[in-house]
Parts: sequence; C-alpha cells; structure tokens
Amino acid sequence: MSEPLLDLAHVSHTFPSDVRALQPIDLSIAEGSFVSLVGPSGCGKSTLLRIASGLLKPTEGRVQRSFVPRPGDMAFVFQDATLMPWATVARNVSLPLELAGVSASEARERAHTAISRVGLSEFAEAYPRQLSGGMRMRASIARAIVTNPRLLLMDEPFAALDEFTRFKLNDDLLDLWQANRWTVLFVTHSVREAVFLSERIVVMTPRPGAIAADMSVALPFPRTSELRLGHAFADECAKVTLALEHALNLGRSAA
Repeated sequence: MSEPLLDLAHVSHTFPSDVRALQPIDLSIAEGSFVSLVGPSGCGKSTLLRIASGLLKPTEGRVQRSFVPRPGDMAFVFQDATLMPWATVARNVSLPLELAGVSASEARERAHTAISRVGLSEFAEAYPRQLSGGMRMRASIARAIVTNPRLLLMDEPFAALDEFTRFKLNDDLLDLWQANRWTVLFVTHSVREAVFLSERIVVMTPRPGAIAADMSVALPFPRTSELRLGHAFADECAKVTLALEHALNLGRSAA
C-alpha cells in the first residue's frame, strides 16, 4: 500500500478556553481520494479540517504529509466564498498565483482557465456583488484549484445554497475531481451530499469529536444526477444515517 498523502496520528485539540474539541484521532487519507467528514454541529469537523491544512496546530498528536507543502499545494474553500469585493472574478482567482510569485501574464492565463473549468467564463470581469451565491462559490472553487493543489480542503462550501444549485455544484465538483484527482477532504452536514461525492465517509461523535465510523461508499463512478433517485443511493444514505445515529448515542453515553 502506498504512503498516504495525509496522516493524522493521535491528533487532539483543546482551545485556550478549555473547550475540548477533539479526542485523539487517527486518520489517513490516500492520495487522489475524496473523503467526507460528517457529524453533528460542533463535533470538531472544521477543527479537524484546519489541523489537516496546517491552519491550526493540534494540542497533541502528529500531522504528516507525503509532500513538503509549497505555495498552492494546499487550498481551502470555506462556507463563505470570501472573495475580495473590490476585485473582479479574474483578479480574485489569480491572487494565489501572484502570491506564489507567478508572473502576471501567466497568472491571468491560468486564472481564466480555472474560471472556464467552473463555468464562469462570461463573468471573469464581473465583481462579486454582481454574482449569485452559487456563482460566488464557483469563483471561490476556481481560486482554490487555480494552483492545481495536492490537497483540497472544503468546509461546508455549499451549505448556504438552495438545493438545486447545491446539486449542480456537487455534479460539477465531482466532474472536476474525476478529471484531476486532487485529494479532497470535505466537511458537510448533508448525508446525501457526502454519499454522492465521496469514496469514503468518516462519521464523528458529538464534541469532543472522535471517529465513530469509517465507511466506504459502494457506488460506482462516474456518478450522475440520476443516481440520487435510485435504490442503491438510498441504501448508502441509510447506512450513513444509521452510523450517525450510533455516533450520537455514543456521545450521549459519554456525556
């Protein structure tokens, strides 16, 4: 078995306020995989994601990557698109490249390629205020993928969107992942979203978060929108829902 791209060993975290967010967690992520974290609100999913990205240091444990991160090797997509309101879509998307020292001409070219990949070519010179919520999130994803990251971390990026837009962005994200095989660690509250997108789902208990289940998704790729209507998809969703209920019961028992 090849070395995992990301390996978290006995990682835990307690905030300065003495709130214990995570119990010791062991989690390995294979290169090129799509893994989702699900669990109740406040269970430490986002904390774990920030530890994986290096934005937050664990209180205990070790984070090991199979690569030495260079600028652009890791990209983060937040629930809020966090675009610069005074800059066009093209300028927002090119920013990570400029910060990495890429020439302005190459940054512009690569930014327009990324914008095209998320279906926003006609809006490259628009400002965030001129875009819908779904379009702003597309721009945020373009900004994340413009560097062709080794590790893409996504923290409930579609949570605030209507269901139709969310489904469409799920379809598009999966197409991008299948074409490029970035390693994706994805946080969501939606069982259906996790099942549709993921090869593997990690279910967490209430705070302090621990791993209650680590499940493979038994659905073939490519996955189409019609898959959501089938019995196999419903069965996988039911398995994850039962695992979540078990995780909640574990949390109640520990309280």
